Amino acid sequence: MLQFASSDSSVESEIAKAESMSRRNHLHDEMRWRAVGMLQTGARQSAVARELNVHRSVIHRLWNHYQRDQNASRKRGSGRRRITTTAYGRYLLQCARRQRALTARQLASQLCAAAGRPISCQTVSRRLHQGGLFA
Repeated sequence: MLQFASSDSSVESEIAKAESMSRRNHLHDEMRWRAVGMLQTGARQSAVARELNVHRSVIHRLWNHYQRDQNASRKRGSGRRRITTTAYGRYLLQCARRQRALTARQLASQLCAAAGRPISCQTVSRRLHQGGLFA
């Protein structure tokens, strides 16, 4: 483990910043617009990627997205929609706690009868595990 002297606190913070940047999953909007600005001034994609400490493909996809849509912001809410609401999850937990002998299939049929929409046994099982019933 490395020990830093108190006078080298700026070096320590720079190293911590660089380590945290390398573990990022995506660029924040400020960084995305900064990258677009650099690209518009003629900087190479590889130079921008090095500057922002991300892979070149991230900058390439960002630039293509900006050229297509004239927007550098991330799309929000993309992904699979949940079939159950939090209220359905609470209802499932409540039923499971009241009648512990019920299987996931029986709980699914109860929710289907109460809510009027079908739900799979696997989804019921996942919700019960997420709710901490089997933790």
